[in-house]
Amino acid sequence: MEISLNWLAIGVCTLIMFMGGAFWHGPIFGKLWMKIHHGDKQFTPEENAILMKWMWKLMLTEAVASFLMIVGLACIIQAIPEYSGMRNALMIWVAFVLPTLTSSVLWGGDKREFMLAKVAVTGSYRLLILLLAGYILSVW
Repeated sequence: MEISLNWLAIGVCTLIMFMGGAFWHGPIFGKLWMKIHHGDKQFTPEENAILMKWMWKLMLTEAVASFLMIVGLACIIQAIPEYSGMRNALMIWVAFVLPTLTSSVLWGGDKREFMLAKVAVTGSYRLLILLLAGYILSVW
């Protein structure tokens, strides 16, 4: 079986995933996200400048991770054409994304009081974006 990928659709889905993460963890859940990771600490302008100096490395890593996730989803959609793209995306989320995320939060040293919130915020984002990407990849 030969797998032929639509690289334009993959690029668009990667961009949507990358930008969606900034929106999800910014305007939508940004305050909660900051509380999960930094408590009630308010950063000084100097601290913000230092954080922003290194932000490009995190953004680049997230862009690459998003690309790899979308390529993997596209391959699975091609390999299992009997299932819709959204069904494949849901299976990937249930089987791999949610368990890995939950394990990382449980063993990652997060405060117990924020564990459920962190899994809920990140897990729901990944679910929605994977479902959207699954739809786009299967109809494009």
